[in-house]
This record gives sequence, C-alpha cells and structure tokens, in this order.
Amino acid sequence: MANKVKEYHKLPGSKKGFLIGKYSLWQGADHLLHIFSRFGIEDYKRFYFSDIQAVITCKTIVGKVQNIILGCLILLFLLPAYIFDSNWSIFYGIVSAVMFIFLLFNLYRGPTCETRLMTAVQTEKLQSLHRLKTTFRVMNRLRPQIQQIQGTLSREDLNEMSIRPAGSRALQGHGQPDASPVEAAKHENGRAHMILFALLLIDGTLVTSEFFISHVVPTLLSSVASLCIGIFVIIALVRQHNSDLPGSLRTITWTTLGFVCVTFVVGYIVGMVFAFRNPSIAYNQWEILKAISNLSPWDSPLKLSYNILVLCGAFFLGIPGLIIHQRSESWGKKLATSASNSSRPAVVSRAPEPG
Repeated sequence: MANKVKEYHKLPGSKKGFLIGKYSLWQGADHLLHIFSRFGIEDYKRFYFSDIQAVITCKTIVGKVQNIILGCLILLFLLPAYIFDSNWSIFYGIVSAVMFIFLLFNLYRGPTCETRLMTAVQTEKLQSLHRLKTTFRVMNRLRPQIQQIQGTLSREDLNEMSIRPAGSRALQGHGQPDASPVEAAKHENGRAHMILFALLLIDGTLVTSEFFISHVVPTLLSSVASLCIGIFVIIALVRQHNSDLPGSLRTITWTTLGFVCVTFVVGYIVGMVFAFRNPSIAYNQWEILKAISNLSPWDSPLKLSYNILVLCGAFFLGIPGLIIHQRSESWGKKLATSASNSSRPAVVSRAPEPG
C-alpha cells in the first residue's frame, strides 16, 4: 500500500494566544491555512496562492522592550540577592538566573515583527510570523509556490502598471461585484485606558515611596489605587471591544488584567502570611494593614518581593500604555484633520472686472 501523501505541511513559527490558544500556519498544495486552536476547538482561515496580493512584514520594537524589561528584572532581583544573607538570597539568585536564561533565549530568537497577508477583500495578521528570522524562512519557502501560480513580474511590467492611467484600471474593474461590506469598527477615544495607565503610574510611585517611608498612608493609597485599577481595566476592556484602538494598546490592557489578577493573589498570600505570624491581629484587617505598612521592605524579603512585583508591573505597563495611547490619539487627530481638509470645498477668488 502506497504511503499517504501529506496534504498539509506545518510552516515554521507559532504563537501562543492570550492565556489560551495557539496560532500556526500550514502549507497546502495551492493555499495557506491559518489555524487558531484552543481546547479542542480550531478556527481555520484559508488563503489561496492565486488570491494573495502582498505579504507585508514590519519590524517592531517588542523584542527590544522585552529585553529591557528582562534586564531590569535581573537587576532588581540581584539587588536583594546581594543584600540578604539567608535563604532568600539563594531564592533571588535563582530568579535572576532564570530571568537571564529568558533574556538569552529572547536574544537568540532575534528581532520581532508584524506580518500581514493582503488579498482583494481582506487583510489578515499572521500571528505565527512574529520573528524576522522565522518570517524570512517561511517567505523563502512560499515564494516559489506563489510565483508558480501567479507568475513573475518583470521590471518592465511593473513600470507599465505604475504609469497606466487610473481611468483604465477603473474601466477594467467596472461591472465586477463589490466585496462584501465589512462592519466598521466603532471609534473609541481611549479615555478609560488613559486613566488606567495613569493609575498604574500612581500605584508604582506609591509603592516606590514605601522603600523610604514606613507609614500607613502610602499603603492605604496604594490599596485604593489598586482597587481603581481593577475597576478601570474592566471598563477599558469593554470599551475596546470592536473598536478602532490599536492592537498594541489592546494587548497591554489584557496584560494589565493578568497583572491585576496576579497581584491580587500574591497580595492575599502576603496578608495571610502576616496574619499567621501575628495571630493576635489576624481578625483585624486595619491592624494587619498597619503592621504591613510599618514594616520596611528592606526588613522583610516577602514584602520586598511583592513590592518589586507591583513596581515592575506598574511602570512597565503604565509608561508604554500612555505612550501608545498618546501616539494613537495624535494619529487620530491627524487623520481627522486631513479628512476635513480634503472634504472642504475649494475657494476660488475672482478678480474684479474693470469699469
């Protein structure tokens, strides 16, 4: 019995979805198959080689940001490893070593990118092609297949297409059915996102002050800021659904939700540990809060770990979030201004007639 020929071949590259799922790209005989799989459910999108008009790859700064964050985390965990002499020093040293391994692995994977596939009716982001090295390998593999079906264009053909009048191209497309209408994304000003990221910076500043001030006021204000962050992250997620906000801003907002969940769990654990160590105030939340506030992070490795976690998350999410929000807002204003200028009727002045 002859061996069965594989219908699809997996292309290099994959990417995990947020919390769940995985993106992958598969090559068929005459098309690409983009798959998003999660818990036994798979979503398929098929792109025929004959319909592909362009594959656009743009280098991003995500990899550099990841390296900077990992480097800062290594330094932050090396500091308590140097200060403490107990088993906590070994713990912080191990965490720093793990972070260093992640940094080396991220450097090995190379620069990050964003890849989009364009057809006549849609533009699809290929999530699995998010590293330049992987994208180049995949494109070198797909290019002969696409050229075999579509043919190749010489420089003379490209020049002829560029100088062809627009009217002739419009006449060629006359009579063809229009593409199916796509529901337009709603406009969102991102005000909830701006408040969310500002609260993150405020929370990070309050946690930083606890390294120098052992008082209940910064801790209490930080708790209030954390509560507001939890509220506004839900509002921001609801507001960004089916909106025109950039994908990077959406990703940071979802990451903030994960950060809020992690800090809530870790904060609960820290509170339980303090309650077990001080059974006399275990049932008095205010006394526990004061006991935690009066304890310097330099005297408690547990509190130091929690403060480092909150400090890193607040600044590493708040600062990029505000920058991306500001850029998207300024870009939206430019688009609105250009659109209003293009729709404004031209004013023609007429010289007065003699006599």
